[in-house]
Amino acid sequence: MTQLFRDCYRDIQSDGFTSAIHLWLRMTLDVIRTAPLERWEALERRYKLMKNLKSNAIGLVVCMAIIAVTLVLFDYGRKHEVALIGIVGYSLDAIISAGVVSTLIIFPLVMARRVSAFRTALWTLLIVHGGLLLISILIGIRVGGFNFPAVLVSYLVSFAFWLTIHWLLSQIRTQPLPS
Repeated sequence: MTQLFRDCYRDIQSDGFTSAIHLWLRMTLDVIRTAPLERWEALERRYKLMKNLKSNAIGLVVCMAIIAVTLVLFDYGRKHEVALIGIVGYSLDAIISAGVVSTLIIFPLVMARRVSAFRTALWTLLIVHGGLLLISILIGIRVGGFNFPAVLVSYLVSFAFWLTIHWLLSQIRTQPLPS
């Protein structure tokens, strides 16, 4: 914009004082006309960013609350020696571990990049759950007494749980403003 002004001013310098006045008048009117529009667009972008930031913060708080509740349930079952029936104990373990890891990956990715929140959550959850399942299998083979079907089902339950949570969060996120 500055270069355009310099070029225009250089072109009219030889034409005299009236051409310079005409250029300055034209530039002033252009600024008066376009500055409010540009300011309005900047406010709309800032409003959208703040609204998305608010929904992302709500999503993060919801995920952290779910992790906290599962930790409390897991701790309660361990302290009071409650035999968590079958798959529930394994699932709480998977929900806690996969929830912490995936939440720490998903929310910064969604906030830092302009990508689909649900698609980011889907691929991150797939990678995190697959990686944690693989680690569990490798450790279980070394240690012994490994219940592969229960661990597999627990990670599938955890994946479905977190995917549902992130799908719901993506449904309440703000829609893009019309251009």
